[in-house]
Amino acid sequence: MWNHFEKILADGVLQKGKCNYCKTDIAAHTVHNGTSALRKHFNVCKRNPHKNIGDSKQSVLQVNNGDSVHAWKFDPEAIRNSFAAMIIEDELPFAFGEKSGFKKFVSVACPRFLVPSRRTCTRDTVRIYFEEKSKLKLFLKEQCERVCLTTDCWTSQQQESFITVTAHFICNEWKLHKKIISFFKVKGHKGDDIGKHLQKTLIDWGVEKVMTITIDNASSNDGGIVYMKKELNKANNSIAGAKYLHMRCAAHIVNLIVTDGLKEVEISVKRVRAAVIYVKNSPTRITKFKECAELEKVDTKAFLNLDVATRWNSTYFMLKAIVSYERVFARYSDEDPYFALDLLSDKGKDKCIGVPDDNDWENARKMADFLGHFADLTTRVFASLHVTANNFFHEIGEVNLYKLSDYTQFAISKIYGEDNGPKVWAAVNKCLRDLFGEYKIMYAPNIASSQAIFSLEAEASGGRGSMMKSLMAKKMKLNNGGSSSSKSELDKFLAEEPDDDGPKFDILAWWKGNSSRFHVLACLARDVLAIPISTVASKSAFSTGGRFLDDFRTSLTPFMVEALVCT
Repeated sequence: MWNHFEKILADGVLQKGKCNYCKTDIAAHTVHNGTSALRKHFNVCKRNPHKNIGDSKQSVLQVNNGDSVHAWKFDPEAIRNSFAAMIIEDELPFAFGEKSGFKKFVSVACPRFLVPSRRTCTRDTVRIYFEEKSKLKLFLKEQCERVCLTTDCWTSQQQESFITVTAHFICNEWKLHKKIISFFKVKGHKGDDIGKHLQKTLIDWGVEKVMTITIDNASSNDGGIVYMKKELNKANNSIAGAKYLHMRCAAHIVNLIVTDGLKEVEISVKRVRAAVIYVKNSPTRITKFKECAELEKVDTKAFLNLDVATRWNSTYFMLKAIVSYERVFARYSDEDPYFALDLLSDKGKDKCIGVPDDNDWENARKMADFLGHFADLTTRVFASLHVTANNFFHEIGEVNLYKLSDYTQFAISKIYGEDNGPKVWAAVNKCLRDLFGEYKIMYAPNIASSQAIFSLEAEASGGRGSMMKSLMAKKMKLNNGGSSSSKSELDKFLAEEPDDDGPKFDILAWWKGNSSRFHVLACLARDVLAIPISTVASKSAFSTGGRFLDDFRTSLTPFMVEALVCT
């Protein structure tokens, strides 16, 4: 009891005890009072955080930020689970709970909670991983018909190779989901090894049907795709014989295009880059450059940015900012005689690169405009939290439509020219109709069984009602494409006028509302719209993995890394 009270002595004799929580003095003479009064006060003290230990049903009213008043009850298991979730979400070390500062904070915020050790936190993390994995398995079984995968390889700072697998699918409520289902260590990047690891991951998650696998253009990945095609065709779980299984990363293709474009003005970019390096190498030069900018009255908030030569988007930001300082560099060159001498010297990586001239600045402006289109494209299209398969073609063709119709044929002719356009359109049209035919076999209502049911009911009822039911059966047959003279769902869909594709247009909501009219096409759209056109989702997993596997956490096992990243 004296752990909660401070002893007050008078002439060396105990007289009172002061409550550590409300600072009230309670008589506690060893002869006259004892500790009974202390115990009574301890049980009724309003500021005592321990008084409800004996009553587990007692709740305390509290108010959180943005919430209304609600009852709170001390639950050590819930707090422990929340602590483990914090370790996972905030990417904290398992020993975070053993730090002295955090222990002091908990002793004030919730003295009754015993902070778990690093081993206990590790066990809780693994338990949460398996619980979340079981929930996701059940969700995939109930809500997912077919998945699209993205995968990529990565080498950590410790020179260890990892592969990540991300599943993309649209649930029954027409919402896009992205889940990292595997993050594992591999010995090499051979094609068969990649394919076997993918197959092992699918078996572990109970996933049998795969629509596409989005992967970059590395030659080893082609071997993995060939292996997966063979296995999916063997299990009869592929679409169109796995002909469209391999989806090449569009972001990688765009990088190749932009890299080739930068080679055309490589000298101009190098001269501009060298000018930026010279100015930013000294605080004195930066101050002098800013003074020149004020004299030239440059109206921009962006300052000089040095790019990373292997990343074109950083080159774009450098060129975009520097074109506004063309006159400033001309003035700075006059005031700093060493500027031209340094750029024309034979020292450094780029010897005698030269000072940017008018032609270089013109090339910089043109390249900034050129790269700007691709930067906007990557911002709008290469995302992972919303569907992108419906926008990529139209962004490339600069056509804002969402249906394969005459407008799409027009866009193809503009992109591929009058000679190759008809061939490409014929291939696209054939692909769509072949997919529709395959999905019609899998998902179209059973017409024969519907007619049999109507016939039996007509025979049982007899009379004039049988004629009406017969007509209804014929109508169903026509609606389901049973007659060669009727239009299929696909023809009806293509014949419709395109809806207004405004900023607020939600293609998943549109298909959800029209799935009753286009039953087969809705199933096809649900699988196609889930296709990621880039491996951005998998690369983001590497950013997380890189933070977990930093220089201070190299002892984590591959299983623990997977548990932290996937959870």
